[in-house]
Amino acid sequence: MTQYLQVGGERIEFKRALAFAARYLANEGGLWAYPAYDSYPGHPGSDVGRADLLAVSLLHAHQRPVATYYSMEALLPVLNARLADPALSGTLADAKQPTLAALARLFGILDDYKPNQVSLTKLSKVLHRKRPELIPLYDENIRVCYMRNGKIPRAKGRSWKDFSMLLLPAIRHDLVNQMDQWLEIAALASGPAITPLRAMDIIGWHLGGQKQEDEVGQGPSNGDNSPAATST
Repeated sequence: MTQYLQVGGERIEFKRALAFAARYLANEGGLWAYPAYDSYPGHPGSDVGRADLLAVSLLHAHQRPVATYYSMEALLPVLNARLADPALSGTLADAKQPTLAALARLFGILDDYKPNQVSLTKLSKVLHRKRPELIPLYDENIRVCYMRNGKIPRAKGRSWKDFSMLLLPAIRHDLVNQMDQWLEIAALASGPAITPLRAMDIIGWHLGGQKQEDEVGQGPSNGDNSPAATST
């Protein structure tokens, strides 16, 4: 029987997912973000520092880097205050409602401060490195996976916090129900270790990239800071 991997509304044969992940993680042509993003030293410790803000460029979110840096730098005090929430511990696989709510509140910084040139794409790329087993990565390709086929219904004007409260349980579901496969993919990393969440991001990025041309989605309607415009 053919085994499949599911990311939101998209799926792929597991053997094909393994083959793509092997190419991505070998990165013989130097085209992809592994191991650059995953081995970048950044700021030491569990809080976010200025050096961490540069990591977004290593995961293909390098648009308007100077404006992005200053916007995220201004967020550091409140970002670290929310990141220090005791509920933000453990793994997403084990997360209960208080942890999911704390994650949504963390992502809700985008609603409260509306940083220039920063959406959940760049924010998640900074935060994932600080809690790699808890905080998932997000970009346009992941949005496509989860907003196709009604996995997350479209809603004009939805906040990032409310969007996250729909997205996070859906990602958790795909993570937990296919944990053995994500672990097998993660084990392909021969350099810096990656987590099952990073493995899911690799496959979701691949799947969503194949579907972008025929998908138009809606999320928070705050200009370029929306899931339909995740270049930032």
